[in-house]
Amino acid sequence: MMQMLGLRGSASKERGRGAGAAGDASPSSPAAGTPRSPRTPASVSSPRSPFSTDGAGGGGRPLRLVYCDERGRFRMDPEAVAALQLVKGPVGVVSVCGRARQGKSFILNQLLGRSSGFKVASTHRPCTKGLWMWSAPIKRTALDGTEYSLLLLDSEGIDAYDQTGTYSVQIFSLAVLLSSMFIYNQMGGIDEAALDRLSLVTEMTKHIRVRANGGRTTASELGQFSPIFIWLLRDFYLDLVENDRKITPRDYLEIALRPLEGRGKDLASKNEIRESIRALFPDRECFTLVRPLNNENELQHLDQIPLEKMRPEFQAGLDELTRFVFERTRPKQVAGTIMTGPVLAGVTQSFLDAINNGAVPTISSSWQSVEEAECRRAYDSATEIYMSSFDGSKIAEEDALRDAHEAALRKALDEYNNAAVGNRYFTCPL
Repeated sequence: MMQMLGLRGSASKERGRGAGAAGDASPSSPAAGTPRSPRTPASVSSPRSPFSTDGAGGGGRPLRLVYCDERGRFRMDPEAVAALQLVKGPVGVVSVCGRARQGKSFILNQLLGRSSGFKVASTHRPCTKGLWMWSAPIKRTALDGTEYSLLLLDSEGIDAYDQTGTYSVQIFSLAVLLSSMFIYNQMGGIDEAALDRLSLVTEMTKHIRVRANGGRTTASELGQFSPIFIWLLRDFYLDLVENDRKITPRDYLEIALRPLEGRGKDLASKNEIRESIRALFPDRECFTLVRPLNNENELQHLDQIPLEKMRPEFQAGLDELTRFVFERTRPKQVAGTIMTGPVLAGVTQSFLDAINNGAVPTISSSWQSVEEAECRRAYDSATEIYMSSFDGSKIAEEDALRDAHEAALRKALDEYNNAAVGNRYFTCPL
């Protein structure tokens, strides 16, 4: 009486089509809301942040997303997971990483349009442990009109005094894998010491695989899944000049990443770091910010200083950085699948399960398993809707029976296409 019902999890591709290729956020988009200043109350508007006073992103608080328990196992906080489950549409992620106590949380608060939010440290002890997310996504609109939610992640400093080398690589790797845009926050210029601190990029290839079958993953292979990379240089004081001509911060970055000439083990190691950064982050940019204040005491309480009292050069640089972040960030996408809140939660848990079991997280396997789980949930929900919408026992006429079946089928397919992700097919006799 009834034909086979074919369901496929292609909905996220359709919902996010163009968001991957043309997913740059429009700074003038109406859906972005009326922005407000990071140093003023929520009721005051400014062009810095896309938060609106009447939109869904105007409030929020930091939620712990990933932490390490007393037994040394990575966990996801249930409250953060529950918040992610509510974000059904496409999701983009901006994370900030770097050394401890160098103002990562301050930059995120500027993106939020707030003077406080993520905790800012004024002492030698790091504030952020693990990965934290802002509970209220920022609503953005891509150039093609696709709406998506932008999530902000704060990460633990990569050199905190109570960390091991492996732990630093794992936190760094998680932030990179989950992000659409990855901001590496650092004080000063790019010298050999700064490049050496990013040597954990070369270690990432030992801790992550692209595919389950095959040997060790190369940085170039990982680069296919990497976010846009921003090297943010804070308290920058150098004149950007090369061969008597002015250069851009991007030029400065590319010059720093050029291979060094010569031979020797030390030189080879330095060039390996440079090559790994270039390969892992093919889409990269550099921004510089001067010291925001000259008063040393005020710097200890930067989150309490109104933005308008900071140096004009700092304000201009911050505006430029913020504009770039909101214009260039796009929904996270892997193998055609657009990330949603539930997918982000599932992929994160899959990575953590692998780490906790002493295995190497595999990108393709993690995404595939999450796709299948989400499509199975969508399938079950669609089946329930069909069964509750169609009751053939009460309909005698064949034409009326067919119409009722088609109406119930449309409801079921709508439910499935709204929830399914990836490219999974399910066929079920009803």
